[in-house]
Amino acid sequence: MPYIAIIDDNAEQSDTLKKTLNHYIKKYTDEISVINQFPFKDIEDYLSFITKNDVCALILDEKLNDQVTPEGGTVPYQGHELVSILRERLKNFPIFMVSNYIEGDELVEKRGEFEYMLTRSELTESEDGEKLIPILLRSAQRYIDANNKELSEFNDLTKEIASGNTDPQKISRLKALQVKLELSSIGFDDRKAWLDQYAKHIGELEELKSQLEKKISGK
Repeated sequence: MPYIAIIDDNAEQSDTLKKTLNHYIKKYTDEISVINQFPFKDIEDYLSFITKNDVCALILDEKLNDQVTPEGGTVPYQGHELVSILRERLKNFPIFMVSNYIEGDELVEKRGEFEYMLTRSELTESEDGEKLIPILLRSAQRYIDANNKELSEFNDLTKEIASGNTDPQKISRLKALQVKLELSSIGFDDRKAWLDQYAKHIGELEELKSQLEKKISGK
């Protein structure tokens, strides 16, 4: 099942938000649910977390460095700083901001990097919370649909190349999909096995192509 993940160092408010969102989401679908997660000290851990847990959207709290995490100590960044780092790797991934105050200068500057900015009271203390759920779900579903389309393309390309097609453009496209899907993909349990298997095929095909080119050129 795809998940929307709340990243927050405050376990109590994170759990409250998770229960609220799950309550609203169940009125629309049983196919997406909400989980929560403490901030990671190592930014790279977000990428593996997204992949491992089939995460289709993130909700970041702004104050991520207020409390000690289970890893010990506080993380050295806040939500608006984390989104900039994640955007370098996850260009089209839905990332939402939730904060008690979203009009601060730092958040206003980063507004374009978030899918949407929400106040905590909008989500948990008023009827506006339920009105915002369709926005959250549409963004998550858009990512799921795009990702599934790429997985289908990846599947078709790997079969074609494994059958002997050495078109450089198709090999290049397959490599690009391989990199992207290693970072974040959902609904494809055997992804890593496929990636490893066809990375090997691609290497063998490129080596064969190189040998043929050398023979043709007489080198």
